[in-house]
Amino acid sequence: MRVVTWNVWGRFGPWRDRAPRILATLDELQADIVCLQETWSTSDTSQADEMAARLGLHAVFTRSRMPRRQPTPDAAILGLAVLGRWPVVEYRRHQLPDGADGPPRRGDPTVALAVTFAHPAGPLHVVTACPDWQADRGDARLAQTRALAALLADPALDGPLPPILAADLNSRPGTPEFLPLTQVLVDAWAATCPAQPGHTFTTNNAFVGSDEWLADGRIDHILVRSGMPGRPVTLQATTLAGTSEPAPSDHYAVVADLDG
Repeated sequence: MRVVTWNVWGRFGPWRDRAPRILATLDELQADIVCLQETWSTSDTSQADEMAARLGLHAVFTRSRMPRRQPTPDAAILGLAVLGRWPVVEYRRHQLPDGADGPPRRGDPTVALAVTFAHPAGPLHVVTACPDWQADRGDARLAQTRALAALLADPALDGPLPPILAADLNSRPGTPEFLPLTQVLVDAWAATCPAQPGHTFTTNNAFVGSDEWLADGRIDHILVRSGMPGRPVTLQATTLAGTSEPAPSDHYAVVADLDG
């Protein structure tokens, strides 16, 4: 099973030129699960629905707190999406806490989108999210990753297939915000290519400036756990995609292949 997570940068920058490059990258990857952050939706359509139609997948979108809302003529909103090869059984929107930082004065709540697919081997549970990105909201980010860890550790997700978190976590490995997740989940990148930095938000990308506090870090992640005792997850490979210039997004995609 191939899983992809990608922050696709909404309608920022030259988004009309970027859109076909995003789609071409995903078409080449032929992923079974695609999790998107900063993906757009309007009253008429959504980026996720358009991609799903082209890629032969099923899609779910929900709005969530994202970077600055860019005014557009068609009032596009930003959020999260999960696309999958199998029919959707159910989906839930989980509001994540703001911790000691409290909620911002404006904007949507930060949420996690949990989707269950009807995989032939049993229910496949996939979660995506985009915790707060600001440098001064570390307490909120920590509260949100703790909530994500609890959500993924819930025994209700146990079964023959591994629960999956594929997200832009705005957190580097080794930080306090990342630790709660690695206490209950396996970091796919660290498990398969620990000697490689795997930077997903990097100044090698022309869209990323050196003044970005998260620049040159691995902040987009795929993490999994076994769905059943005694049945470890087998991770085959992890890599980056969307790295060619001109880049499709300001983030690179993470791609993980696992048994399932």
